[in-house]
Amino acid sequence: MTMMLNVKDKYMHQLESFVNSLPKDAIEIKKSLDIEIANRISDYQNNKSSSVSFESGLESLREKLISQI
Repeated sequence: MTMMLNVKDKYMHQLESFVNSLPKDAIEIKKSLDIEIANRISDYQNNKSSSVSFESGLESLREKLISQI
């Protein structure tokens, strides 16, 4: 089973204690940002997404903001 937990900072110590009390092979912890970055890299390498230059993206953003004035 896969789940995502959002833990308030003040309870982090209790969560760490609980996790450490489990057998070593009971859970696998993955950093969600690492997974997201890996997925985006894979999509880019497999031509499922594209990129634009910083200058192009900035110009597009500038045009959008000016049109809202």
